Amino acid sequence: MKSSVTSLLLLLLVVSGAPGAEEQPSSSPPIPFEDAGACPIEACVYGDWKANDNVDVHAERRDDAPVVFKVKSGESVKAVTGVVVITQPGRAVFDKRQRLSTSSGSIDLAPGQTLFLLTYQGEGFTKAWFNGKVYTDVDTASFMNAMCTSKPEQCTGKVVEKPQRVWWIQIRNAEGQVGWTREPDKFDGKDG
Repeated sequence: MKSSVTSLLLLLLVVSGAPGAEEQPSSSPPIPFEDAGACPIEACVYGDWKANDNVDVHAERRDDAPVVFKVKSGESVKAVTGVVVITQPGRAVFDKRQRLSTSSGSIDLAPGQTLFLLTYQGEGFTKAWFNGKVYTDVDTASFMNAMCTSKPEQCTGKVVEKPQRVWWIQIRNAEGQVGWTREPDKFDGKDG
């Protein structure tokens, strides 16, 4: 009987929202995560790009949005800006304590904690999510480099999942028409 009463009291504490009974906030970023203005390749720049294939340009950042104009292979356009939409964050895990430098201070990771990888920023830096906060210019050299593929034991962490993303680019043609495409591979000039 005493055990039943104790179980009932514990259940009431949890249901009533007693201190310590609240749910822990999610440690992963909100998805989709939109990174406006991001340019996610090495030496990436917006500006004058040249199409290497035909491209449909949409009125909005949706595949089913109306096509407002078409870019022909060989045509020059102005890449105005972009939005990287993370549909699934990447994940890096660490076996040992790790301190990563960022543009807004360091991130201290304990063994077993996850760093969520968002947008690659170039030159070994990434935008990441940790403990409910976005960090820019996260130095990933200690766990995301060519050596980590061939000699993972020499790296301080391991990327267990790469981010999944869609990169939308806003384009303006010579006639001044503006629209969106998610086909960056059909353009040259984006890598400076």
